[in-house]
Order: sequence, then structure tokens, then C-alpha cells
Amino acid sequence: MKKTWWWTLSVVLFAAVAMAAGKVYNFKGGVKTRATEGITKQQLVPTSASGLLFTWTYTFVYYLDDRSSGMIQFSLFRAGGPLYQRNFVHFSYAPDQGGERVYRKDLIPSDQRTWQDNPPKLTMGKHYWQGFYPDFDLHLDYGDVKADLHYHCLTPGWRPGEGPTHYGTPDGAWYDLITVIPWAEVSGTITLPGKTLQVHGHGYSDHNTQTEVITSQFTHISALRSFGDDYAIHFLDYVAPANLGSTRTTWILVMKKGQILYATDDYQLKESDLKQDPRRGTSYPTRIEVTINKPECKLSGVVKGLRLVEVMDVLDEMPGWVKPIVTTFASIPIFVRQQADVDWHLQMPGIDSTFTNRGILEVCTIK
Repeated sequence: MKKTWWWTLSVVLFAAVAMAAGKVYNFKGGVKTRATEGITKQQLVPTSASGLLFTWTYTFVYYLDDRSSGMIQFSLFRAGGPLYQRNFVHFSYAPDQGGERVYRKDLIPSDQRTWQDNPPKLTMGKHYWQGFYPDFDLHLDYGDVKADLHYHCLTPGWRPGEGPTHYGTPDGAWYDLITVIPWAEVSGTITLPGKTLQVHGHGYSDHNTQTEVITSQFTHISALRSFGDDYAIHFLDYVAPANLGSTRTTWILVMKKGQILYATDDYQLKESDLKQDPRRGTSYPTRIEVTINKPECKLSGVVKGLRLVEVMDVLDEMPGWVKPIVTTFASIPIFVRQQADVDWHLQMPGIDSTFTNRGILEVCTIK
């Protein structure tokens, strides 16, 4: 699809709105295991847009047995209240080695976005996701690229808190997250130009909603989705700007097939072994040490980035003439995704296990 002026508008809006000094009020109720609560159908419903800035996204990650991977996103972006609204469906597929990353994006008219309650179903143009526990289905159709994927949940849904994180004041701009599918078996077909693949692997999905601009929300993100035969361990770590105290909004989730074992925001990350993206010179870690040291759970892990999978840079979506202006006056998020192996040692009552998971490490910085 042709690159358009609204990408420039989006970045300018992100850069122009500055958060006043204050605090981060993290997820209401705190990060807890919530092992048996699950997620209701009502919690999957898209939140109605409100305020000057509003976004939501349903993200589906897949990591396949052959180490290829990708991401699917159904997104709404609204700025200036009802004056400016866009709906997107993104799809990416990155082969393990020796092939080009495939990426497609559709801009969907608002009258082609619909929600169905029972079963839950979000339709955007020719694309949709639908279902409820334990089974969800996705259909993407870009003509030359298609996907039909089935996510069979291996754990219940989970959320890190009972309510959103607020920025600046207790009732300020907010960000909320529901981990719709913490861990799933993924199967189906992906059609690429000239071939159709039968695929199998693991998957993850979350749904975020926010009224805060991302460049005011964080200066650095690190996120891991790691899967194995018996265990899956994921984390998400946002570091706020200095005017918000560089506070972490974070969680780590430890799962054994069939159940969520443990969740907390009290853990440590240590990033090292930096490399640079050759196009923009963005630094990203290729090693992260992870530690939980609690009486009820002791976890140590070493995340090893193996190969650069994809770089998502807003500049890539802009006309050439505007790039020098944006890089001079705007802050731009750059997402770097790597294939990763993770060596874990987990100790909990009745568990003392050492294992290696595989998955995707994602880092985002503001440049």
C-alpha cells in the first residue's frame, strides 16, 4: 500500500505530546499469578475510543518448529478525538535462514471493522480473529500472502493487574494489557508468493489499550517469548522516561504446560553484549540475564540472541523528503527482533528443572 502523509502526522503527534513530571502508577492490584481466574469474553471486547489520543492492538506472535517466526497485529489508532482514525492489519513472516522477510499491511476503512460477541470475533476487511478458550482462529488475506492459523491454548488467559497503569497522576493517561493467550500450540497454513506452507509451533497473544503516546511512556522495552516442550517463560519490561522516575512497568510469567505457575514484577534483568543495527546504528543487547530470587520461586536464565529477524522502524513508512525533518525534531521508536535461545534453571516446591527454550527476543528504543 502506498505510503501516506498520516504516518508523518502520527510521528509528529507522538513527539509533540510531552508528559509532565510525575509518577508511574503501575497495574492496579499488582502483578500476581492469578492461576485459575482466566479471561472473560467481556475482557476481549475492544474498548470504545475516547479522548484526544487512543490506541488498541491485538497482537499474535507465532514461533514455528523450523525456527521461522512472525507477528500479526489488528490495530486502531485515533488522534485528535474523532477527527483522525486509522485501522491497520499487519502480517510478518521471517524464515529461519536464507530467505527474505515477508511483510504486508492493510489500511482498513472504519465501516469494515466489526465486532461479534459470541463467539468473540474481530473482523477488519478480509482479515479476522475469532474464538474463545481453548481455541482461537486467525485468517489473513492479502491476495498473494495468506494465513490460516489455529491457536490451541495450553494455559488459561492472564492479566498482570486488575486495572491499568497510569502516568503522571493516579487518574492520568493510562495503559492496560491482557495476555489473551500466554501459551498456545499453533498449526495451519501460511501462503507466501509461490508456495503454501503447512506450519506448526508455539504462539502467544496479548491485547493492549492506551491513551498515552508511546514516546512518553517508555525509553526502552525488552520483551521475551520463550517456548519449550514442558515450560514457557515470557517477560515484558517497560522503562519510563526520567521525568517519570525511570520506573519499570514489568512482569514475568512462568508456565508449565497446562497451568500458570508464577508471575511477579519483582525480578532483575541485566543486558549486555551490544550490537548495532547497521541501518540506523541502534544498539541492542544480544544477551540478557534474568533472575527471580524469592522463597517461593527461584529462576535464573540467560537469553542469547542468535540472529536478527526483523527491524520495525517508523521511518520506513515515510516519504523520503520528510525523513530529515522527522529525525531532527521527533523521537522515533525502533523495534528489533532476534531469534533467541534461553537456558533456564527453575526451582519451586516440587520442581528443580534445567531446560532450554527457544523463541523471540524483542527490544525497542527511542531514537
